[in-house]
Amino acid sequence: MNKKIFTLLLAAGIAVVFTASGIQAGNTVDDVITMKSKILDATRKKSPDAEKPCKLVEFTHKKHHEEYKISCGDCHHDKEGKPLADLKAGDNVQKCEECHTNVKAGDKTFQGKYKAKPVDIMQLESAIHENCIGCHKEKGLTVGTKCGDCHTKM
Repeated sequence: MNKKIFTLLLAAGIAVVFTASGIQAGNTVDDVITMKSKILDATRKKSPDAEKPCKLVEFTHKKHHEEYKISCGDCHHDKEGKPLADLKAGDNVQKCEECHTNVKAGDKTFQGKYKAKPVDIMQLESAIHENCIGCHKEKGLTVGTKCGDCHTKM
């Protein structure tokens, strides 16, 4: 009888340890995210700089989240553009291009924060620029507001 109880308690203890370590492992934030996508690759290949493309943008995800205290919902949003307020570090998120699918500007235009003319938010490039540059300008930052700040030559 004591062996059964001991074995049961041991198994329960091991399960708790593995469950806790699994929960902890799922809550990590990537240090850097390389902004790669089939849509952006297609755009880059057609650009005037196609012979000498820029490096893919490396977004300092962890730094923005931990050091700058930017919440997940500041960048990640639902299909209506509302912040995903209940999103936590480590949660699975869709890639931007799963919704922002247009390569060319379409008809979902709105007046953005960083350009004088309206932008098509369903165009992946516009959505990313609006999110990043718009936020940097709102915060009064000069870094990350000019092309060369993020798009460095190879």
